[in-house]
Amino acid sequence: MDHSTYADVELKIDWQSDRVTHCERHYFQGINFWRDYFPGQIGERLISSPDGEWVTENIDASEIVPAYSASSIIKLDNSKLRTTNNVDIKPTLRKGRFYPRSIIAGSAGVTAGELLPLRVVSIEDDCFTVNLNHPLAKHQLAISLRIVGERYSGKEERGGRCQDIVYELLMNGPGLQAPFPDGIDFYSGEDFTRIDDQDDALLYQQANFEDTFDRASAAELSALYSNYLQDGDRVLDMMCGAQSYLPLNIDVDATGIGLNEDELKANPQLDNYVVQNVNTNTELPFENNQFDTVVFTAAVEYLIDPVTSFSELSRITRPGGHIIVTFTDHWVASKSIQLWSELHSFERMGLVIDYFSRAEGLNPLHTETIQGLLRPDDDRDAYRKLYADPVFAVVAEAR
Repeated sequence: MDHSTYADVELKIDWQSDRVTHCERHYFQGINFWRDYFPGQIGERLISSPDGEWVTENIDASEIVPAYSASSIIKLDNSKLRTTNNVDIKPTLRKGRFYPRSIIAGSAGVTAGELLPLRVVSIEDDCFTVNLNHPLAKHQLAISLRIVGERYSGKEERGGRCQDIVYELLMNGPGLQAPFPDGIDFYSGEDFTRIDDQDDALLYQQANFEDTFDRASAAELSALYSNYLQDGDRVLDMMCGAQSYLPLNIDVDATGIGLNEDELKANPQLDNYVVQNVNTNTELPFENNQFDTVVFTAAVEYLIDPVTSFSELSRITRPGGHIIVTFTDHWVASKSIQLWSELHSFERMGLVIDYFSRAEGLNPLHTETIQGLLRPDDDRDAYRKLYADPVFAVVAEAR
């Protein structure tokens, strides 16, 4: 193969934590087969594989990220806690939560400004224990690659920067969503308060018909939903508006519940709708086991009593049915819970897993991330955003 051959590549990493499977998908443009690096033998296999065909290799994460070390679990005196983000206030630590390593700068070889995460293992009156290991350090990964589109040629290579796309993805969040054996403290303090605590109906009294997701991400979102839907299914679109992102090739009976009637009327995929503020009235006006699937798109961050709300979703979903929560990297900050803005995107999936685990009758099954797609050229945000909206998903099964 010519050294100057390039291709766009989709990378998929599958792994498993306690009771939950995880899939991280990322698209990379212009991968150079001569210069860029892949672990194991998967790079050579990709080069010789037909375009569009997956090649997979099982690899211990410790071959890519630093190996797990018991010495990286460290107990520190409270005096070792540092301020962060140029704010002269030390963070309030919560068990199981992740923080940038800079909060212990000066200890364990950590320098100021380090953003790699550490996890708080325990908190005592005068000390705390942190885990500096990569959250995937003890996991086995299934690494899959495929060429998307066509291979193309560029100028002859004599140097340049080498990309390690697997390492690049693993160092940017995967693992942060995994449940913590002793539970995660997401619920202390004022985590579920909001900057704007006025009635939500005030914000939504004027209809908004703009799409939440660009077309590239919307297509991926619909494809994700299609994995859990079939013709004839009864579907609830929770806290929806003028778009539902349901797959067009599957004929479902869709009901929407939201705050603005004009938006709900304009939604072409809804067969029925209900206008209701689910924050002020958490009881949903549906029968037990009424729905096969609930989709909850780009709205979970606005729930102020999520465990109660998720228990209601469990009640109205038939046993064996699915609840699919998806979100992206932008939201109305004044109306989201305070905790949402404090968490890393991958840790937000861990929060949703925790909602499912605490709600009666729900079993978290799977998380999936989709990143790196190029934004369509004619998208309204194309002039300032190169990449499409990332998609983060958490799926649970009703029991």
